[in-house]
Formats: sequence, structure tokens, C-alpha cells
Amino acid sequence: MRRRRLGALAVALVALGCAGKKPIIPPDKLWGEAEEAFNIDAYELAVDRYKKLLDQHPFDQHAEEAELKIALSYYKAQRWAEAIAAFGDFERMHPTSAELPAVEYHLGMAYLAQASTSDRDQQSHANALTYFRNLIDRFPQSPWAERARLRVRECREALAKHEADVTAYYLKIGNIKAAEARLQGILTDYPETDAAAECLYRFAQVYAARNEAEGATLALAALARHHPEGPLGREAKERLGAAAASLDGDDPMKLLLTHIERMRTEADRQKLPNTVSAYPDIGGATPPTR
Repeated sequence: MRRRRLGALAVALVALGCAGKKPIIPPDKLWGEAEEAFNIDAYELAVDRYKKLLDQHPFDQHAEEAELKIALSYYKAQRWAEAIAAFGDFERMHPTSAELPAVEYHLGMAYLAQASTSDRDQQSHANALTYFRNLIDRFPQSPWAERARLRVRECREALAKHEADVTAYYLKIGNIKAAEARLQGILTDYPETDAAAECLYRFAQVYAARNEAEGATLALAALARHHPEGPLGREAKERLGAAAASLDGDDPMKLLLTHIERMRTEADRQKLPNTVSAYPDIGGATPPTR
């Protein structure tokens, strides 16, 4: 009698244990449902099915692709933080995957999608630029590298535009020293950008208004030399006239940087900025002057 009771209890415990387990779904069924959901943009359902496949069948032939598809699902759903985390996990788990160029590109794009206007923090542009450069350096022959090269230009323009906006702010409040420090950074780090061309044009006007003929001439000459096809570069060449020929042997941008460094000790360049945010709608500290 006692044995029969123990046997019945054991059967009941086994049945209870089985009832608590999740049903095992065949991997082909999970993969098919995940792919169907992905293809009709039902990304939340797709992620659920891909994750169940990985949970129940971690060594399935589609496991690696499922990990990538989870990241792509988050990306297409514009869930940028989850996409970045999932792509990062894929890179760590599969360091030799043939999909790494695509992963690097989508990581860059996920950061780029979060970038805001030039008057805001530019960390997203900086992060995106890092991934696009990594892609170009590691996989220069990949079709994704060609796309990344265009995105590098976009990121560099955005970062330069941010610096140009801060430069314009310092000019507005009359802090020529701080403005020139920002100009030095732009000409050193982003000389090919449209923002650099606009800064050179603006400083040519500023120097002319201050009766600093050398600075005005060098700014125009640098603009004409480094941006000859742009409208500002063509205008600069016209304004220089015969004076442009005298600078043919030297890089006027380097001469301008040297000129700025030499002028830093001038008394009228020592004015400190007012305690005002560079961004009108944000209270807080004044931007650094380097």
C-alpha cells in the first residue's frame, strides 16, 4: 500500500514538472514564423520567435543568423539602444563573421539616427564616425565601405558645423580670441568641410572690419586654395585678384594658422566671454575656449 502511494506521488511530481516546462517548438517552425514576421515588418513578433529559437535550439543551423536578425529587427523598428546592444553582442560572439561589415555600418547608422542638430551634443555623430571609419579601415573592399565613406563626410560636416556655430557665438559676443581658437580646430580637424569654408569667409570679413589686412588676405587665400569649386571659394579668388598669385608657393591655410597663433598675445584678444550659454535655450556653463 505504501509503495503504491509513493509510486502515485512520483508520477504526480513528474507530471507537474512536465506541466511547468515550456513546450518545445520545432526549430523549422520557429524560424519560419520569425522570417515571416520579419518580412512583413512585425518586428516585435520576429524578435520573440528568433529568441525562442535561440533559447530552445541554441545549436540550430540558423542560430547565428537569428542573432543578426534580432539586431536588424530592433534597427528597423528604430529601437536604437536595443539595436546597438544586439549588434555589439553579435560582434563579440562572431568576431570572424562575414557579416561584420554590415554590422559595423548599421552600428554607425544607429548612432547617426540619434544625432540631433548642430547646437546640441555631438556624441552621436562622433560615435557614428568611429564605426564608419572602423568599417573602412577593416573592410576597405566591402560594398559597405563605399557607403561608409559617404557617411564619414556627413559626420565630419556635422561635427564641423557644431564647431562653426560655437565660433559664430564667440564672434557675436566679441571674443575674438575664443573664436580664433575654434577656427584653429576647424581648420586643423575639418579643413575640407563646407563649415570650414564658411568660417574662412566669415573671418575674412571680421579681419577686414578690424583693419587686419594680413588676416583677411590669408583667410580669402585659404578659402580660394582649399575650396576652389565652391561659390565662396570662387568669390574669394575674385576678391583677391592679383594678390592670389603671390601665395601660390605656400599653403595659405598653414600661414593663417601661424598668424592666428602669433596674434593670440594681442591685448584686444584677451577679452573674456560673458557667462552665457552658447545655446540660448540651455542654461549652464559657457563653452570652453580650449
